[in-house]
Amino acid sequence: MPEDHTMPPELDRYVRQIVYGPLGPEGQRRLAAGAVLICGCGALGSTLGNLLVRAGVGRVRIVDRDRVEIHNLHRQVLFDEQDAVEKRPKATAAAAHLARINSEVRVEPIVDEIVPGNVERLIEGIDVIVDGTDNFPTRFLLNDVSVKHRIPWVYGGCVGTEGQTMTVVPGRTPCLRCLLPECPEPETMPSCPTHGILGPVVGVIASLEAIEAIKLLGGNPTAVALVLTVVHLWENRLRQIDLAGLAEGADCRCCKHRQFTWLEGE
Repeated sequence: MPEDHTMPPELDRYVRQIVYGPLGPEGQRRLAAGAVLICGCGALGSTLGNLLVRAGVGRVRIVDRDRVEIHNLHRQVLFDEQDAVEKRPKATAAAAHLARINSEVRVEPIVDEIVPGNVERLIEGIDVIVDGTDNFPTRFLLNDVSVKHRIPWVYGGCVGTEGQTMTVVPGRTPCLRCLLPECPEPETMPSCPTHGILGPVVGVIASLEAIEAIKLLGGNPTAVALVLTVVHLWENRLRQIDLAGLAEGADCRCCKHRQFTWLEGE
């Protein structure tokens, strides 16, 4: 029998997620009015773009300076072999693919690096920031600009088959520097070129980031997880670390003393 579609035509595309009670038609309308900044469009960023555009987030700004290469394709879901052959900029290649997925969404590709000199311009008009980067200096910069301008951001990272994510809602949750007061030295951190990465961990972490963004954009901020989620897929382990009391106990230079050293370029 034909299905009974009761949604207005502009929401019919999203009928399967609208019937989920905590979102509903009003949440979907909020998504359509929302704007998200995706910082980096590699593995996490391309998966985030795919999920958020399909969910109907109204405006998606993608910032990445790199070009598509053949070794990206096993985990960066928006790109294909032709993108790699032509070495297309990831931001513009992603925008082209996303436009074919959902023409109702406004996708803004920006081929650039996120640095102290441009990050405040990049967040103009943005409601939520999501992390698709691959380094902690950029994440500390995003944390500074998030706290200063009170824009929520979702941190995420993965390597090998391990990943972690947490959501920062300024004024309500701890920030990244409550958890990590100092930026880890790059040579002490595992990376994809040195330790490898398997695609499934990207899907898990990006999905956790995307659902947090959907909660925030859809008008459900109290549903945001107050935990650091850590997954070890090869070992079939998931761990959640309660962060509820961290902000009170941490003498954080960023969210407590409002010292934005990364944003100021120090």
